[in-house]
Amino acid sequence: MKVFFRIAAVVLASIGCPQGFAQEQAVSLDFLTKPTLIECEPQSAEPCFRMKFNFVDAAGKPVNVQLPPADQLASHVEIQIDGQNVKPFYAAATAGTPDQATPPQTALLLFDVSGSMLKTDLGGQSRFDAAKGAAAEYLKNFSDGQDLVAIVPFASRDVESTIAAAHFVSTRAAAEAELDALPRPEARNNTALYSAVRAAVDVLRQQHRSGAGQPRLLLLTDGANDVHPQSGDDQGLLAGAGGLATAAAAVQQSGFDVLPIGLGDRHSIDEITMARLGTRPPLITLDVNDLRKAFQLVQFSQDGSLTVAVQAPESLGSRTMLVGQIVHFRAKVTLPDGSVRVENRQALWVAPPIATPSFEGEATEIEQRAFLANARLDRGSPLLFLRPFFVFAGFAALLAILWFGPPRLLWPDRYDNRVARPVRPEYWPGAELPSRREGQSGFRQAPPGFEAAARGARAPMRSPGEHTIVQAVAEFDPNKTRLS
Repeated sequence: MKVFFRIAAVVLASIGCPQGFAQEQAVSLDFLTKPTLIECEPQSAEPCFRMKFNFVDAAGKPVNVQLPPADQLASHVEIQIDGQNVKPFYAAATAGTPDQATPPQTALLLFDVSGSMLKTDLGGQSRFDAAKGAAAEYLKNFSDGQDLVAIVPFASRDVESTIAAAHFVSTRAAAEAELDALPRPEARNNTALYSAVRAAVDVLRQQHRSGAGQPRLLLLTDGANDVHPQSGDDQGLLAGAGGLATAAAAVQQSGFDVLPIGLGDRHSIDEITMARLGTRPPLITLDVNDLRKAFQLVQFSQDGSLTVAVQAPESLGSRTMLVGQIVHFRAKVTLPDGSVRVENRQALWVAPPIATPSFEGEATEIEQRAFLANARLDRGSPLLFLRPFFVFAGFAALLAILWFGPPRLLWPDRYDNRVARPVRPEYWPGAELPSRREGQSGFRQAPPGFEAAARGARAPMRSPGEHTIVQAVAEFDPNKTRLS
């Protein structure tokens, strides 16, 4: 009998352990916000980044994991910035509050209904139908009488008026009716992505209620901004780099939770544009399960999360080095049991193409203390600390060269010590400089009445000890000037 139980235990262990192991390995990190450029220390030019992520299971639901002690948490986190591994100087976990009542939520689902949304490459479904199916799953967690949601289409015609007329409903049935009422995409429709995002942010700002949770915008699109006013699209739609900057600024200034979802692959969707239009790393996928997971992830608050702050590596050691940069971030956490958790997808930080990026925030007081305590004073060569002095010395040397060099090249006779000054013959009418030969000292003709004693008219330069003999000029007219 004992042998039977032993065999059964071995069989059950062989079946259950792989499942448990697979479930454990399914836990991963998910960025709740995209990396933010922060000022580590007041009056410091060194850039730092803050990011926030959560632990989720395969279905995208947050899970609790056993984390290292608070004073050791930063040493168990590793951030990879453009392929360079960097240890954060600050890490802190925020405990979740599952028993606390969830604040009312206000959300706007912005659906792209351009012609390309009719492509059937998501599990045999069109992109439009797959997006509607994922949104239907999202609405299952809708709280009647508490949450507000609006579902709005956009293409390239009547963009702002359509979004401004968004109807926010407070029941799940009404929200599902809004979803069913979405117009089908038309082949002639283009994509006014920038204008739609800016208009949606304005509508959410007007709808935001006091005491409600952070407003949320879910953007579903499968392409880049593509407008053609000459072909019937709205006039004045945002376009180009300026239009993208305007829409991105509206998103950042709003403080809303914006998740861009790209229905396609990385070759057909501009990931950089999507990253600038969101506050979360964009999801780009052609997988229906990933699409539904994205809707699942966005529903959870950021209470139970992990926040880290990291100093940029030496290759990005100043904001001027960040101009035009696209920085890629990956994250890894080692748990006390030795297991490693990595993120679902990398996050991007995109700098302005020309201007030096501005800090998007400041480090908190506790982050500043952690930064100063872990400041890398030995980072790089010791000569870096002498760099300001070298710069000053270089500018001083350049100024000295410009001050003394070019004048001597342009007017060498004025800086020749062998010739008395002034040497400009026009001071003395009729007098010219004598030619100088090699090995001879320079001579000049003294003005009338100032000849040296016992010397001729071509006397050498007078020394300070010689006396000046002034002779009266015959027929001197005191009323006559040099100019008369």
